[in-house]
Amino acid sequence: MRELFDTLSLVAPTDATILILGESGTGKELVANAIHHNSFRKSQPFIKISCSALPETLLESELFGHEKGAFTGAIARRDGRFQLAHRGTIFLDEVGEMSPTTQMKLLRVLQEKEFEPLGSVQTLKVDVRVIAATNKDLTQEVKEGRFRDDLFYRLNVVPITLPPLRERKEDIPALAQHFFEVYRDKNQKGVKEISNKTMDLLSRYDWPGNIRELENCLERAVIMARGEVIAPADLPPPIQVLSRKEEGQTLDFPSGISLEEVERALILKTLEETGGNRSRAAEILGINRRTLLNKLKEYGM
Repeated sequence: MRELFDTLSLVAPTDATILILGESGTGKELVANAIHHNSFRKSQPFIKISCSALPETLLESELFGHEKGAFTGAIARRDGRFQLAHRGTIFLDEVGEMSPTTQMKLLRVLQEKEFEPLGSVQTLKVDVRVIAATNKDLTQEVKEGRFRDDLFYRLNVVPITLPPLRERKEDIPALAQHFFEVYRDKNQKGVKEISNKTMDLLSRYDWPGNIRELENCLERAVIMARGEVIAPADLPPPIQVLSRKEEGQTLDFPSGISLEEVERALILKTLEETGGNRSRAAEILGINRRTLLNKLKEYGM
């Protein structure tokens, strides 16, 4: 990540085209924001568009604009995102999803800085910096004929690869603490901290959804927390399952132990996992809170 930050500090003040590569949820849009806001275009528009969210015709219209009557539903003339981004930056997210026709038009904008809106014969000139992003392997897409090689080379002037969260787990505690504070304050919760055991679980989980999944996890944990500490039981089921699997979810008892002693040990274990939250522990044990309180009193706990 330090190497990434060094690269960003070098490329942001330039006008180079940037291609951001990485899995979904790794923060590609955040990097694009950082590049724009540290460039000489920072006072100009920063326009974003997801190329996977629209069908081909609508994507072309969104990018390049259209004239009235250019297609069914085009009841008025409309400027495209490239026009809106003039003298600023345009961020093309999921650029690997573009159709061949749209790829060709994008190539022309990169090469000639010009295009025609749909239904128009007028050529428009634009001064726009392009930042593109994709979670696809564009090299492979080029080999298989789904992405133009000339467009790939135009976009790939400065490639920036964002590592998945599982490859930089040392960053998880700082990120988790940040999201915890954000959502604690946003939801006005009285939660004070993340328990050590919870933080250990967060650091060991592989996070297939990357930073976006971690953020959602912390938001949920803050909302679900019933005490002052984020406990493992406040985490989503996949992470709780990880905890149980890694711990074997078993308690070793010597032969001859009484049922009362087994029950006592199980209650203690569950209270530990919930950070002392008796309501949550009762829910996990399948009993009501009063029954659990009676058991605690019975066992002198």
